[in-house]
Amino acid sequence: MDPARNHPAQLVELKCRNCGSPLSPDDISPQLAAARCRHCHSLFALPSAVGGRPIPRPQVPLPSNFRIHDDGYTLEITRRWRGPAAFFLLFFALFWNGFMVVWHAISLSTGAWVMSAFGLLHTGVGIFIAYYTLALFINATVIRADGRSLDVKIRPLPWKGNKSIPAVEISQLYCMEKISHGKNGTSASYRVEAVLDGNRRETLVSGVPEADHALFIEQQLERHLKIADVPVDGEHGR
Repeated sequence: MDPARNHPAQLVELKCRNCGSPLSPDDISPQLAAARCRHCHSLFALPSAVGGRPIPRPQVPLPSNFRIHDDGYTLEITRRWRGPAAFFLLFFALFWNGFMVVWHAISLSTGAWVMSAFGLLHTGVGIFIAYYTLALFINATVIRADGRSLDVKIRPLPWKGNKSIPAVEISQLYCMEKISHGKNGTSASYRVEAVLDGNRRETLVSGVPEADHALFIEQQLERHLKIADVPVDGEHGR
């Protein structure tokens, strides 16, 4: 008699390791083999059926705001920045800078130079918001990897984050999560990190809004550079 018929497989209810709350399907990311508790916001790797090790992560499909080109020698990944936040900031930037134009127009027309000078700091903030909003609409991060180097360039508007790393120095790639706390709650962004010779760490790409997008970059670079996917301490989803 087949023992499996006498002892059918049982479904296991997944619970948060921190607070014990039951997890719903929306709390679980199969791509990252991880779950986040909606009650205490703890993040932890899902156990596998054997050995308690993390489930091997499936390949993430091409995100909608990505383009990829691979001719067998050079891999080029382009991530466009434009997303829902860009449209929100567009209206905010128009309101902020419109208000400051009216402020300075009234101040200068009435000879209130001190009042106009007082608004210069807010004007500077408005200019930065406008520049950042424009960058969200037109900028893209271009990651290029070949046998010699891994290059990251942000264009067309100047922005920090451009870098070039010799490919032979890269021993591992992984993703990290950054949690930000604000008045409207918490938000998360993700970055792709590289482990270099001598256990040095280097951020390749930061400010990625979706975990799967960062994992897509990691997986494509690992495949092209022939780097095995090995867990790293503190890695998101492990």
